[in-house]
Amino acid sequence: MSARVRVLLCVTGGIAAYKVVEVARSLSELGCDVTVVMTRSAELFVGRQTFASVTGREVVTEIFADSGEVAHVELARTTDLVVLAPATAHTLSRLAIGAADDLLSATLLMVRSPLLIVPAMHTEMWEHPATQANCALLSARGARFLGPASGPLLSGDSGAGRMVEPSEVVNAALDLLKAPSELAGLRVLVTAGGTQEPIDPVRFIGNRSSGLMGFALASEAARRGAKVTLVVGDTSLRPPSGVDLLQVRTAEDMRTAVLEAASDADVIVKAAAVADFRPSRAATKKLKKAAGAPSVELVPTPDILKELGHNPRLRKAGSLLVGFAAETESDPQELARLAADKRTSKGADLLVANDVSSSDSGFGARTNRAVIAGPDGSVDAGLVTKTNLAEAVMDEVVRLLKGRADA
Repeated sequence: MSARVRVLLCVTGGIAAYKVVEVARSLSELGCDVTVVMTRSAELFVGRQTFASVTGREVVTEIFADSGEVAHVELARTTDLVVLAPATAHTLSRLAIGAADDLLSATLLMVRSPLLIVPAMHTEMWEHPATQANCALLSARGARFLGPASGPLLSGDSGAGRMVEPSEVVNAALDLLKAPSELAGLRVLVTAGGTQEPIDPVRFIGNRSSGLMGFALASEAARRGAKVTLVVGDTSLRPPSGVDLLQVRTAEDMRTAVLEAASDADVIVKAAAVADFRPSRAATKKLKKAAGAPSVELVPTPDILKELGHNPRLRKAGSLLVGFAAETESDPQELARLAADKRTSKGADLLVANDVSSSDSGFGARTNRAVIAGPDGSVDAGLVTKTNLAEAVMDEVVRLLKGRADA
């Protein structure tokens, strides 16, 4: 590997910090320029001289260098990959909210290169809803997670939360440094989030979609070289870097935005949770409780996926159409049947069926249990992170595009 490849290794305060020394050594031996940034608590576990010895480079700990350079600006703009290991629950929380009160957090807030996060903490901390929500948020912004593994932990405990082995971190880092370009030159349109169908100026019909899956798909397409347009409904997420964002509110708004962009898109991925029904008429003023329960007549919203699937004139010739469907069926075989049936009825090339019947899959969760139905059958993705599911979906997209090009 060329020595011009620059890796920023961010080390935080956890007992697993000793494992990161081997990560630094291996990447350096493979020809990477490795710069280590440490928090003060990390130095309680491993001395900075240890990292300096294995990398041949000075460890950076302060924002302002003697040269007058602002360290976090220089580090963020001159790196090809950032590895955060071990990533503690505290660090994940600060990264999720955008804290920038030390060199490591300020640098992570500025980087635009790929970010590999390697968590390590006690099981209870890893499984806490706050930590899982932070991980989901960071995944949606494009971060890649590796681990944690299960095994012996500090204080004699055992369970999920152990940092993966150094060799796994090195292999994952090398994979991220191999900038994939399968979608280079292509335009990818992704929809994400839920829609809001107004009842009156303050109430609406909606759903629990967070937008995490669509953001992960947009980030993965951009990582593979595509020019990505992301049409977003109701979500509080910050968009991934490197994508064009279109904000919408209602199903009709989303239809208008999607149909306008579809004619130029080589791949359309409909991951948004579009409301199936809307009030036939929205009140112009707030409905008063004192007036009694209103009668709300519902009418169907436009089926954007089906419209695109069965009207080729709305799409670019030869484009690929991918749909998503939220299901409450946990049996993989039944989920596969539903995915295949819906793929046909919607006219999609690929249909991803998500099981949203449990708290660890679907809306708002960091993971999804899904089946991907295509023209050659179904792929059971199992229970995976949304980032990994996005990778699997884009793998299928690349495979189908290659098949068409070779035909």
